[in-house]
Amino acid sequence: MFMDDYPNQIEHVVKRMEVKTQDDLMVFEWFKTHGIHSKLDTSIGHQELCSLLSLWGKVKDEHISLLINAGIIIRQLIDQNMYWFAIPNIGSVLKGLSHGRNEVMSFLNHRKYKEMMLAPLEKKCLRFSPLDMRFHLRDLIGSGSLPWDIGIS
Repeated sequence: MFMDDYPNQIEHVVKRMEVKTQDDLMVFEWFKTHGIHSKLDTSIGHQELCSLLSLWGKVKDEHISLLINAGIIIRQLIDQNMYWFAIPNIGSVLKGLSHGRNEVMSFLNHRKYKEMMLAPLEKKCLRFSPLDMRFHLRDLIGSGSLPWDIGIS
């Protein structure tokens, strides 16, 4: 994800969550303006996050819980004092990607020689993925699961 798109994702999450208080809204605003741009790493420590958010006022555990519940940060399993920056609602995309890969490979594995012409394959509809068949074909070729010489254009 591009750095410019991440604050837009945070705004969508705030709208969907229907934040109730102005104090909670300020947590998201300060995180967007100071938390993201000051830390270009994939993770941030608890103390560093608290110090960045404390510039606007007293930081409570509820504020950090609000960021976690929104899906903007997630706690690392190894070190409980570290958080990963997360992309909200990425789970549905990853689930569609995984199911689509399996479904395309299932199409091919049920064929006698494990191959199929490209045009009929592109016309097949995927039941378990919101992503396009052409996307999945390019993904499987890029990952090396399908031979690259089938001529996708």
